[in-house]
Amino acid sequence: MSDVTAIIDQVVPFSVGGGAVRGRLARLGPALDAILDQQHGYPPAVGALLAETVALAVVLAAQLKFDGIFTLQAQGAGPVSLLVADITSAGQIRAHARYDADKLAAVELRRHASVPFMLGGGYLAFTVDQGPDTERYQGIVELIGDTLEECARTYFKQSEQLDTAIEVAVRPPSAAGGWSASALLLQRMPAGSSNAPILVAEDAEEGWRRAGILLGSITEAEMLDPALSPQQLLYRLYHAEQLQVFESKSLEAKCRCSRDRVRVTLTSLPQEDLDSLADERGNIIVTCEFCRTDHTIALAELDRTEP
Repeated sequence: MSDVTAIIDQVVPFSVGGGAVRGRLARLGPALDAILDQQHGYPPAVGALLAETVALAVVLAAQLKFDGIFTLQAQGAGPVSLLVADITSAGQIRAHARYDADKLAAVELRRHASVPFMLGGGYLAFTVDQGPDTERYQGIVELIGDTLEECARTYFKQSEQLDTAIEVAVRPPSAAGGWSASALLLQRMPAGSSNAPILVAEDAEEGWRRAGILLGSITEAEMLDPALSPQQLLYRLYHAEQLQVFESKSLEAKCRCSRDRVRVTLTSLPQEDLDSLADERGNIIVTCEFCRTDHTIALAELDRTEP
């Protein structure tokens, strides 16, 4: 793939209808390649579901104002028991999945496996953590829908009572390149909200209806076309709808694990637990689920006896 058409990990904020509808468009490539690298060894169907989780987390986080970490987590009783993706306010992403290989092998996998098929019954959780001095926000909804985007729409309809439309597209690696994913989110701004125009009910309803129809016209090929920049895609969709495109935000795959954090966590465990975790050389090896980095901590470093 040439530099001209290389995918840039980014999310682009925009609005249509003079601010009556706000949106976010995410485009991901290299970040997914890092998250879904061969070291993790995810089966294709699990990798595609995790890529969808990451893209969805990016656009959901981008429509919030926060200073901390946004986490999207899906948990179920199916072959895939956990999907989690989090993104910091600085744009650093990490994600991982847990799955049962035997359960996965026992069923016939489809290319686009559905949420009921892969996750079974469970829930989708949205969490915003802005540090120890602030109250953590969490929203939870039952996994209702064939895709994670449908589950997210259910959450906004039931819990936030905010009209929301979402489209997500994922493409696995091929001869043409690595992983790619894109997500486009629209939200209808409540009357009287900041920067929203004053509209009569009929005009507001019609504007939202048009925005949704145009979103529904987008194809997966368009969403994933590296030769079509996010800005060009938005112009193609909404150039006649008072489109405003704002500055994009860069994204990157970056884990937050560190040896010091692992050591602090281990220090909080009882001594008998530490002894059981150590190998014959007196070392505890902790592997990060997100980046697969091994952190080796010697028992001697965790000695809590007073000098």
